[in-house]
Amino acid sequence: MTGAKSPTAENTSVPTTAAMSSPQEALDLEQLPNGYYRSKNFIGSLIAVCLMGISLYLGYVLPVNSLAAINKDLGPDPNYTLISTMFTLISGVAVLLVGRFGDIFGRRYFLIGGQFLGLIGAIVCATAKNVPTVIGGSALCGLAAAVQLTFTFVIAELVPNRLRPAVNAGIFLTTFPFAAFGGLFAQLFIANTAKSWRWSYYLNIITCSISVILLVFCYFPPGWNSKHKGVSKMEGVKKFDYIGFVLYAGGLILVLLGLSWGGASYTWSSGHVVGVLVVGFVSLAAFVFYEILVPIEQPLLPMSLLKHRGYSATVCSALVGNMVYFSMSLLWPEAIASLYTTNTIKAGWLSISTGTGVIVGEIAAGILMKPIRHSKYQLIFITLAITAFSGALAAINQNTQAMGLAFTALGGFFVGYLELITLIMCPLYCKPEDIGLASGFLGSAKQVAGTIAAAIYVAILKNRLTTNLGVIPEVAIEAGLPASSVPTLMEDIAGSHPFSNVPGITDKISVIVADAIKTAYAHSFRTVFLASIAFGGLAVIAAVFSVPIDSKLNNTVAAKLSGTGVSDEALDVEKAQQ
Repeated sequence: MTGAKSPTAENTSVPTTAAMSSPQEALDLEQLPNGYYRSKNFIGSLIAVCLMGISLYLGYVLPVNSLAAINKDLGPDPNYTLISTMFTLISGVAVLLVGRFGDIFGRRYFLIGGQFLGLIGAIVCATAKNVPTVIGGSALCGLAAAVQLTFTFVIAELVPNRLRPAVNAGIFLTTFPFAAFGGLFAQLFIANTAKSWRWSYYLNIITCSISVILLVFCYFPPGWNSKHKGVSKMEGVKKFDYIGFVLYAGGLILVLLGLSWGGASYTWSSGHVVGVLVVGFVSLAAFVFYEILVPIEQPLLPMSLLKHRGYSATVCSALVGNMVYFSMSLLWPEAIASLYTTNTIKAGWLSISTGTGVIVGEIAAGILMKPIRHSKYQLIFITLAITAFSGALAAINQNTQAMGLAFTALGGFFVGYLELITLIMCPLYCKPEDIGLASGFLGSAKQVAGTIAAAIYVAILKNRLTTNLGVIPEVAIEAGLPASSVPTLMEDIAGSHPFSNVPGITDKISVIVADAIKTAYAHSFRTVFLASIAFGGLAVIAAVFSVPIDSKLNNTVAAKLSGTGVSDEALDVEKAQQ
């Protein structure tokens, strides 16, 4: 009844390494009481987690598409980009910690606290009178996001393994409006409401408030006592890996901060960037050696996790594939503005192709992953497809808008498919009590990879633009512009100003120069999209080394909510009798 392993089944689990091991055991679906999945606690928890996912997108996608409006309304402030940087920086660092803490201490109060912080952060931002206040509120929203990112597994651990893909697909479906159309909603709020960009935060206040109430009254997952019977909380606190925490969090913050500064706030060769990057990478290296060489009873990141071939290969496929995705999500909106239109509403409609494709891909993966089986070959095919469609974007120019929409939608679809199957695969390589660790490290690694990719793409684009825009003076002179007017023309191009004030320019010359500028941008984007193929190739190689998890998609349930028809004590008695 307990779903014992077949003698011929491959053991894909990461071996237990921590001395303070958890007695929490997985259940079989048949051990759960009738009506368990129709109970108030389960349904309330499911709705709360869906709202967590929605809050995640409301806290980032809408504000990041409102930065210019926020700065115009409350600024100008040269540090306004920290609104988005603070969110991604804090959430990327804290997601592993939240996942690990939840595994050790129980998830209930982390989820409640995280959504409460999200509520406070949204209120701070919605009522802000200046940009620094919005930055501070975004820091709270970033902490909340580290908790909200766990929506991919806090319900998945409560359902049978075989239903995890479908359940996650359903949760992603609820986030569809804001994940796919968030940027457009942000522009519509700005253009059509008196409260403008503040509506992005008002919606987040509503979702965070409802989810906090539902979590308080419905979400009762295994806590400390059921995870560590006979061990006091104080003993667990004493055994926590504080040195590892400082090395990991400090190193990751410095690396992400350096990557965010490089080429934006400071040059890449400046002491600010080089200093924080060097110290950050040294700290992360020290963290790895510390976790390997020092005997720790409750390590922050057990190295056995990374030594597992299946887990490491799947994580690498996910994070490198995520780097390819950044080439689309980061550059496509800029390509729209540079090649097709500067109308914000039209640009908003065009830019939804990638996000819509991602969500549809996540839903499709949830429906198809288990029936298709052969998870390893699905992973290989998906990484190949992502690489192909990202590379195909190198063909876009000012005359191929439809092609750009098609390739970003298809590329986004396969990115979404990759997102979901790796979210399902990674925790299944581990023991049930380590699902937060496995998923948290995956999220943290993807955040770092995405930040690295963004820095690389922006650097390549700037360098290529500098070169490709160098032909504009020659084109303008050949079109009839006086040579003495070229410096003024180039100043207007650099400042994105109209050419009407350039001496000697005509409508005919303006059309020729504008087309030449678009061509220069198209050639520059081509270089970046071609560079993304290298990351895609690494993702494919990593996928080849992954390990199938199809045998794990069974009736095993990793954790059970309390107060849903049978007590934990009764389950303990039943298991003891079997």
